[in-house]
Amino acid sequence: MDIKSEEARLTGSLGVWAGASIASGAAAWAFGKTTGSTAAQAFGRQTLLWGVIDGAIAGVGAIRSRRPRDPGTEIRDAERLGRILLINAAADVAYVAAGVWLMKRPERDQSRRLTRADGAAIVIQGGFLLALDTTFAARLRQATS
Repeated sequence: MDIKSEEARLTGSLGVWAGASIASGAAAWAFGKTTGSTAAQAFGRQTLLWGVIDGAIAGVGAIRSRRPRDPGTEIRDAERLGRILLINAAADVAYVAAGVWLMKRPERDQSRRLTRADGAAIVIQGGFLLALDTTFAARLRQATS
């Protein structure tokens, strides 16, 4: 297995998602500002923020994947990355659950900061990250078995 190419695929996929999140989040936020839709603003803001964070993570991952590796450490490196991805997947489940909770809260309990639209954006982001992390963790596990 070529761990470098797997890392490149992973960070590339995350980078594309980040770019799409930034673009769509900015568009939704601008639409909300223009139309006065607080839901579109919240959804856009949340999506844009996740996109920036995902982009930073993808950037760091891309830099790290280019570093020289010690010969013979590919399996160990793949196993380590697989464990990290499974830990991330557990966090992703928590993100989705938190987003669902925000979406289900009664309207009278909504704070000005986190709304149902924020929850929807969090569910979408967490769901994508869960799919990405588990897919690559499974690929790495299969390759090292």
